[in-house]
Amino acid sequence: MPETDVHLRLLRFGNFEVDLRSGELRKAGAKLKLSGQPFQVLSILLERPGEVVTREELQSQLWPDTFVDLDHNLNTAINKIREVLGDSAENPRFVETLPRRGYRFIAPVEGNGVAPPLPPPATKHESGYRYWASRSAILIGAIVLLAAAGILIYKRLHDSAPAAQRLLTRLTFDEGLQVGATWSPDSRFIAYSSNRGGKFDIWVQQVSGGDPVQITKEPGQNWQPDWSPDGKYIAYRSEAGDGGLFIVPALGGAGMKRKIASFGFYPHWSPDSTQILFQTTQFGWLNRFYVANLEGAPPREVLTQLASNCHVMAMSAAWHPDGKRISALINSDPIPTFWTGSVSGGAPIKSEIPPELLQQIEEVAAVKSRVGRVTDLDWVLDFKFSWAPSGRAIYFERTFRGARNIWRMTVDPQTLRAISIERVTTGPGHDTEFSLSPDGKRLTFTDQSHHVRAWLFPFNATQGRVSGPGRPITSPGVEAWLDNLSPDGKRLSFSSARSGRWVLTESPLPDGPETPVVSDDSDLRYDAQWSPDSNRLAYVRVSHSTGVMQFMEWSSRSRNEEPLAPPTHALLKISDWSRKSNSLLISQTNQDTGREEIAVLPLADMPRGNAVARSLLSDAAYDLYQARFSPDERWIVFEAIPKYNNQPSASEIYVSPASGGPWIRITDGKRWDDKPHWSPDGKMIYFLSARSGFFNVWAIRFDPVRGKPLGDPFPVTALDSPSQMVPKFIPLIALSLTQDRLVVTVAQDSGNIWVLDNVDR
Repeated sequence: MPETDVHLRLLRFGNFEVDLRSGELRKAGAKLKLSGQPFQVLSILLERPGEVVTREELQSQLWPDTFVDLDHNLNTAINKIREVLGDSAENPRFVETLPRRGYRFIAPVEGNGVAPPLPPPATKHESGYRYWASRSAILIGAIVLLAAAGILIYKRLHDSAPAAQRLLTRLTFDEGLQVGATWSPDSRFIAYSSNRGGKFDIWVQQVSGGDPVQITKEPGQNWQPDWSPDGKYIAYRSEAGDGGLFIVPALGGAGMKRKIASFGFYPHWSPDSTQILFQTTQFGWLNRFYVANLEGAPPREVLTQLASNCHVMAMSAAWHPDGKRISALINSDPIPTFWTGSVSGGAPIKSEIPPELLQQIEEVAAVKSRVGRVTDLDWVLDFKFSWAPSGRAIYFERTFRGARNIWRMTVDPQTLRAISIERVTTGPGHDTEFSLSPDGKRLTFTDQSHHVRAWLFPFNATQGRVSGPGRPITSPGVEAWLDNLSPDGKRLSFSSARSGRWVLTESPLPDGPETPVVSDDSDLRYDAQWSPDSNRLAYVRVSHSTGVMQFMEWSSRSRNEEPLAPPTHALLKISDWSRKSNSLLISQTNQDTGREEIAVLPLADMPRGNAVARSLLSDAAYDLYQARFSPDERWIVFEAIPKYNNQPSASEIYVSPASGGPWIRITDGKRWDDKPHWSPDGKMIYFLSARSGFFNVWAIRFDPVRGKPLGDPFPVTALDSPSQMVPKFIPLIALSLTQDRLVVTVAQDSGNIWVLDNVDR
């Protein structure tokens, strides 16, 4: 090994750790079989993460003075590495092959200078491994976070006694994505969604082993299963036809499915198996909640008073074990809050969390609450939660510093007030889509590989047609949000969470370096828009300490930023430049109505840093966002979100004359339509819509002379699989285009299902 190995002995990536000195590869504390040349190849790649290691370099280090069949030896070693890591050549998470060049390790790698003592070898049971519980006392006011080490440690926040040992077992071993596991009433089986057959369907398999059985076989993606407590049915979401919620006998049966609701996502059976709770969106935001029965009556809305209390951040809902109440998860910092109300109506009750518990959460997760933390991106996609059958605990998923884990909050069953909070899983990846067994003792979850990147598609903006397969254009190890293609198609900007803060990055295309726009740890920068000449970025800067917002401009030539307008505490968003770069279209709060309006920020009327916006489009019944000038600046397209009891039900796309006049409706307001953009010739309007169940790029033709839409909207992209789709959280999704390029945010997911025992202890 090189000399650096003596000083950097322990490396970590995903759920794995490599001790270069002892030559051992471990996962969750259990040693895996990888030695000899495969281990040496992996070690060399880990020493240079993100870099291409050529075949010649590998030969010179491994076989410097020996004639070998290089192709055969390297292929054998790489295949062995992928087999042990659960990786694949087609959709690599760790080792990427560059044909005729070499290999590259693409996952983030962490290391330290001194390897800590390794835990005792874990006991094998089938394919499972044991979590080791911490036996050290909890230090007052702090808990050392060892998630990055991959050694799974559990500590109770209020109990210094040794915790129970937990056995971790892998249940599925397929390529692709296995997700959404749900238990049978006797805990002998799980049902889940898998794309092993080329598309997503519901499968059932024994927990003790054996081959899975396919339950759904009809067209379309079938996912989000939930097993009824009486064991008779599995409810699920189907994207076939117009989509909806269905039930099917738990053992399957051709032609025996039944439609329960024509809309909705994530069905949940009531404890008595007579009702199904579901939410209105699959992207975990802006949700309303309904209950349907099996008798065919129209679904009825529940938790109707929640909107006025919690505004628009209701992410998901679940039944309380008594079957008479329903709880909702509301995203907040540092952990979500939970509101519980009667299924028959009435004001919901918030589960209060004492300040000392919140402080302990910050310490165990190594985070700090601060103004604007939502823009750190850590937890905006967390939505899954479940009550323990006893009614004495709530399990939920939470992401801190890039690692999504499952937590348990013990509550007083009478007041629902939080008593203690414990991290149940401690892996450095994404532990998600979990399910509790009926007795509350075991928990299944998907250990998910999750990549959010900007994808570029070859494109014909005049015809509204993608002309070839897309490809990612941002690094695999960094989540890229709010990506924005410059008008000349030569630059990309995007925002990402790095080391717990928001970073605005720009990169020349196709393969330029990704460089932070400004290296300033104290502020957040986001919502960037390129100027028409592609040389400047306008964006919003937010102070971490005060929450004060300010419009800024950055030059790609000088690489300096300067203010465009005075600081303010008001919410600001930038959507477009004028074609002469002398003004910006923005969203701001109307002081009279309290709604968001479209305004113009002139940049030439006042000295730099003192621009004052003037209202352009406003309506007391709508919040207005995402305004964009048509190429000739005669028209403005924008998104209007109607408000009913503070809870939006859909969004609409409108066009208005730039000089003022009546609004022209472009979409029907029955769905969520967002991010409108003009084609370069002004005769097409592109937008993101979830009208097919998944967000995709859609288009509609527009007559710029008469000011009328022509025909119906039609799809442009087909990102309609849970393993490759536009991510769920629409505020952070972006769409941008030129005449021949289309860029959109895409998430790629893969992973398998595991079960963890003794989670109730």
